[in-house]
Amino acid sequence: MKSLVFVGILFYILGSQAVVSIPFPTGTVRTECRDRYFWIWLDKSALGQNSWSYSVFNELGQRISVTDYIATQCGFTHGVDLYGNPEIRISFLACSVRNVFDKDFSIRLQVEITSLDNVTAAYEVSMNCPLDAPWSPREIVCEENYMEVSVRRAVPGIANDALNDDWMAVWPVAQGAMNQVWQVVFHFQNGSVQDMMATQAYDMGYGFNTTATRVLFRTPYGTQQTEVATVQGLEVEVARATIFYKQAWMILIVDTVVACPINPPTFTATALRWTSPRIMPALVAFPLQFEDETIEMGVDGRRIDRSTIVRNGYSFLTDMHFISITVPIGALGGITESDVIDNRYGTTYTIKLLLDRRWRGDESDWTRHRIFKSIRTPFAPQIPLLTDNTVPERGYFDVTIGNFLADVELTAITIGGKLLSPPEIKGHGCTLEEVPNANHTRVFVLKVPFSNPLVEQKYLYGNFRKYTLHLEYTFFLLPKGKSFTHPGVIECEVADVVLPLFEGFCEEEQIGVRMTRGNLDRYWVPYVGSLQLTNELAASQNYTIQDDGSYFYLSVPFLATGLMYEDISLNGVTVRLDFGLRDNKTLLTMVEFSRSCVFPTGKLLVCFPNGTMIATMLSLDTKPELNPRRTHLRDKNCRPVGVDDTKALFTFSVATCGTIRRFEENYLVYENEVIFEREMIPEEKPVITRDPQYRLTLRCRYRLDETLRVWAQRLLKEGVAAGLHPFHLKAYQKKRAANGHVSHLAGGASTDAKGKTWLWFLAFSVALCGLATTIDTLLPVQLFGH
Repeated sequence: MKSLVFVGILFYILGSQAVVSIPFPTGTVRTECRDRYFWIWLDKSALGQNSWSYSVFNELGQRISVTDYIATQCGFTHGVDLYGNPEIRISFLACSVRNVFDKDFSIRLQVEITSLDNVTAAYEVSMNCPLDAPWSPREIVCEENYMEVSVRRAVPGIANDALNDDWMAVWPVAQGAMNQVWQVVFHFQNGSVQDMMATQAYDMGYGFNTTATRVLFRTPYGTQQTEVATVQGLEVEVARATIFYKQAWMILIVDTVVACPINPPTFTATALRWTSPRIMPALVAFPLQFEDETIEMGVDGRRIDRSTIVRNGYSFLTDMHFISITVPIGALGGITESDVIDNRYGTTYTIKLLLDRRWRGDESDWTRHRIFKSIRTPFAPQIPLLTDNTVPERGYFDVTIGNFLADVELTAITIGGKLLSPPEIKGHGCTLEEVPNANHTRVFVLKVPFSNPLVEQKYLYGNFRKYTLHLEYTFFLLPKGKSFTHPGVIECEVADVVLPLFEGFCEEEQIGVRMTRGNLDRYWVPYVGSLQLTNELAASQNYTIQDDGSYFYLSVPFLATGLMYEDISLNGVTVRLDFGLRDNKTLLTMVEFSRSCVFPTGKLLVCFPNGTMIATMLSLDTKPELNPRRTHLRDKNCRPVGVDDTKALFTFSVATCGTIRRFEENYLVYENEVIFEREMIPEEKPVITRDPQYRLTLRCRYRLDETLRVWAQRLLKEGVAAGLHPFHLKAYQKKRAANGHVSHLAGGASTDAKGKTWLWFLAFSVALCGLATTIDTLLPVQLFGH
């Protein structure tokens, strides 16, 4: 028992003085004695966001903080269990455990809880555990953070076999060692050895202890004195240490070799597999005499039977070389957790496996070998399943998203660009609920009415419109403090549109439309022709508008802007009203209605933007009346296009029929005349007539915008004329006329100082009927020589 006091003195140097602690509140801590271990769990819900640490009291009552370094050296393992609860696991042979003849064990702990504002409270946990099964001569434990071996130290009878090679290597060192001092000799695969005092090895992180019946050696993984060997293609970490104690009359030599498989598990999309060598040569001196006694599988530190293995879907197989455990991902006994990487949601599966074996070598080799293996699968992305369960007849979107574990919380949804928390979602006329699944996952169900202002609407055709729901979910992982988002767009076409009904009318000098409103046209913008129907347009053109929400009335004077003039004949002027409704965002035409009316013509002169003049003359304007069939323009060849006994209709271009033009301030004036052709007697030298002399002046004024002088160069060869090709001139004028302009070219030729002849022309454009226009730039022209 001297070594226990020795260890306690070292802990006193490393630790701090004891502090006052109190028992844990009822229900916040759980303890269990299980198979050579103290197990302690803290309740994570009681812990909350507070941090925790723990200390152990030695036999002198001194408190020693358990760091990761102390834990691996002294037989402590701490972390969290599958459900996130803090977990502490302590070997019966750990430092500061009170050991009564290797049959009864007790320990006293202090757990420190520190709040977010740095206030610490100390709570005490005490445990007492009896040995549940006799010790094997050799027991090896492959813990998560250390390897441990303990062997029986009772002096056996005289061995029949000679000393093994390791003992032969130790024997010279032991013979020359000082009396009453524990020492250790490390062996390596190349045959070399390294000896040192136990205190020196302890300073390097190794743990040694003796109890009433056993000698213990404990080592962290990956030290300078451990080696990795390959057994059947699998990696095994081995520490070969021989511990001896010399007295004057005796040398006690104990072989404490330990070996633990360290090969990682393998993963598929649906399962994980962990394999261990059946025989590890470092632990078996005589393989031919090796015999398995029991091989058991365990989960979470507890052995399970064959029926549980089958029920959970595990596979537990043993052959001549390997022991393998296969676990379906998501199987009972493990736990699936959520995680987030680069805004991608996914899951990991964790299970804590146990391999508990007993074998027999020669007559003195009875070994129990246990391996604790915590396995976590790699991150597996799980795209959230967004399901559209919408039934159009119900009048609302029905959307589910899942499937999420209990550690995922829905914190917000952005609907139609508006970020809403779950309570706010309900306040906007929507519903949100959480629905569990049979596999312990859950989905979130969102219902949004089509009529909700956050839903986008678009008219399609007929009585169909499309509702679009733009979503972005925000989720939060409670234990990990991570968040992620998932977008979604749900569309639904519904035949619920009531289109407006139109009725046109013609009244005295008025043309109009009556519209019975539907259920969608309030989202549309009215147009008259290509002009948006605004209050300003209506006021400037004397439109009459009435709208009571159910009916819309529009009346337009027949000479107002916005109407289309389809035809002018002797019977009248055909005027068309094009009324349309356009989408208020895209300005695409949703519905159109046209109404044409014929208004009788009297005295009429129309100046069209394309440079066409239309005029009527009435025989009733003269006394006596004239015969309209004998009228013409300045050019006698320009006769009426329509005539009867009372009136004549003329249609001509301002560039024909003898029309003259002149500039008046900022206007270009075109002028022609309707002339009556009188009958004179005699015809050879007319001097007598009964017909009156009649002339009707036709004049159109077009506002000028601006003139632009353009120069074009062409070298004229001697004797060769140059000019604008008629085809290109006509094409230019045709293009201008199509845009509602009258274009004119005027030019001439001049010779510069170098003898080059320049052809110049003046291009100007006009806006007709008072409509604005832009200044033309020079169109490409080609000059041809002849």
